[in-house]
Amino acid sequence: MGKFIILTNKQTFQTKVDPNKIKPIETYSFHFFDEIKAQYTIAEVVDENTKIRLYENYEGKEYINDIRLKFFETFDTIEAAKNELNEIVKASGNSEDSKYTKLVRI
Repeated sequence: MGKFIILTNKQTFQTKVDPNKIKPIETYSFHFFDEIKAQYTIAEVVDENTKIRLYENYEGKEYINDIRLKFFETFDTIEAAKNELNEIVKASGNSEDSKYTKLVRI
């Protein structure tokens, strides 16, 4: 099996990939209270020479960057990527708010 990465999409931050080079496997929405704060996609890397396009809208300005895959953390298995997502969710809420965070597969 190949390598896997986690792609993050938020209201102001979007990732775009070539589905022939990076194949989405599973997508999860991250909820804080009743609001979706982010979507995380576990994707399989088909071509390690591809780039990921990042779109960011910050303070009314739009930024577009093509980032080489080597700058992204990779995982050997889907399970390892899922474990990382669980760590992200745990780290995102402090002890009082953590009961209001959840990750839902969509």
